[in-house]
Amino acid sequence: MEKNQYLNTKKINDMNNTEKLHQAFVEGLSIPINAVNEELVYQGIAEWDSMAHMYLITAIESSFNIEIDTEDILNMTSYKQIRETLSKYNIIV
Repeated sequence: MEKNQYLNTKKINDMNNTEKLHQAFVEGLSIPINAVNEELVYQGIAEWDSMAHMYLITAIESSFNIEIDTEDILNMTSYKQIRETLSKYNIIV
């Protein structure tokens, strides 16, 4: 595979992971796609309460076909932290 082709494939994969994460936020928090952004934090919006947090985690696990450790779930309190945590599972967003 040529370098440019590899880079294009990587960009597509990254974009797909970002789209998957955004969709998980939409499904888990019942918010519109345009409300998903890097500034989202747990309890920063009414929709992201403790129950919705578990729905979000379930949506993320389902989207990426992973099982997230309890300690990681407790630390996933913002969009940015969720992206960082996913990198532990070899998922680049």
